[in-house]
Amino acid sequence: MFSYELFIALRYLRARRRQAAISAITAIAVTGITIGVAALIVAQAMITGFRADIQEKILQGTAHLNLLKEDNSGIESYRELAAKISKVPGVSTVSATIYAPALLSIGDRQEQAMLKGVDLTSTREANEVFSTTIEGDPSLLAAGPETKSAGQVDVEESNGASYGIVIGQHLARALGVRVNDITTAISAQARLTPVGLQTRPRYTRFRVVGIFASGLYEYDAKWAYISLAATQNLTGAGDTAGVLQMKVADIYAVSEIGDRVRAIAGPGFITTNWQELNRPLFAALQLQHRLVIVFFSLLIAVAALNIIITLTMMVIEKHKDIAILRAQGATSRAIRRIFILQGVIIGIFGAGLGLMLGLAVSWVANSYHLISIPAEIYSVSHVTLKVRAIDCISVTILAILICTLATLYPSRMASRLAPVEALRYE
Repeated sequence: MFSYELFIALRYLRARRRQAAISAITAIAVTGITIGVAALIVAQAMITGFRADIQEKILQGTAHLNLLKEDNSGIESYRELAAKISKVPGVSTVSATIYAPALLSIGDRQEQAMLKGVDLTSTREANEVFSTTIEGDPSLLAAGPETKSAGQVDVEESNGASYGIVIGQHLARALGVRVNDITTAISAQARLTPVGLQTRPRYTRFRVVGIFASGLYEYDAKWAYISLAATQNLTGAGDTAGVLQMKVADIYAVSEIGDRVRAIAGPGFITTNWQELNRPLFAALQLQHRLVIVFFSLLIAVAALNIIITLTMMVIEKHKDIAILRAQGATSRAIRRIFILQGVIIGIFGAGLGLMLGLAVSWVANSYHLISIPAEIYSVSHVTLKVRAIDCISVTILAILICTLATLYPSRMASRLAPVEALRYE
């Protein structure tokens, strides 16, 4: 159907000596589209990869779903409640925990830390410390007096207990500790006295039994794991839990699973999930993704303006040919198709080159870790570009569509050219 129109369109795109300017503008248009498509593919891959890295590390280092009291008080019958929640459809694992801020000290070095209690009676899959520990053995968190080595200094003056601790790799580096070193945790415990509320510091010494690396700088620089019993002793909470943390089968159905968990827990309980706790971060990434698409789409559109110039100059250059075609019976629609096909061919060629360039740049960047970022700010040390097929297809279609729209004015101008007027002075 478009055989002769396509033949003529391809013929017009071949440069002649007198069409050198048109050929140069066409090359500029193809180059602009190529760069725009490649840049958009790389930018989308960068944002998608960054989001995937952050999400993976957040889910690896934290629970998918948390259950806690509305008044933030302790959960007394947490074992029975955990057994009930473990039977809720969609819940994979349940584990009790307590979060306790403390000051870790060794020698003349001190660092603020968040201590997280690990329920060692639950499965390993329920506690992320077992999957993120890179040195040592987190199962030694429950170390008691019977495991105290000879010459080890006495610990917690109130009960003489000895516990293990697993420290984030950046926190361990800041403190200068290694496995088997002893560090002191200083926490403040408030109690009511006849003269009012008084705060008394509590000193507990821990043996470093492991070092973990979650991949998130915030966790690795501020978090440490101790046993749930040690956390209860450190905070004076007794046999209670602050939070029941859960892993779920479908991380994107966490809201629905949370509703079922609250129904089992009863009144006085609330749930928080990984999406709610990290909503500002993912909302910012989504906004950034949209802005990137708009920006680079405009870049492709600017490149497509060269197509308008190319085809307009082509119409002026080929007015005699157009008039002859019209005189031989070519319809206005056929003339319009010739110039639309030229723009589409330029768009396909430029988009194809841009796609190959974008994939090549992404592969090189991933192979050599070219995109490094400050881990202290972004929580990851480098970005892995994640190229999705849907993004490549969408960008390619977008580029071709923009190029097609750029042909509307020149093709309309060519189709309205009157043969008599075009040949009058020939």
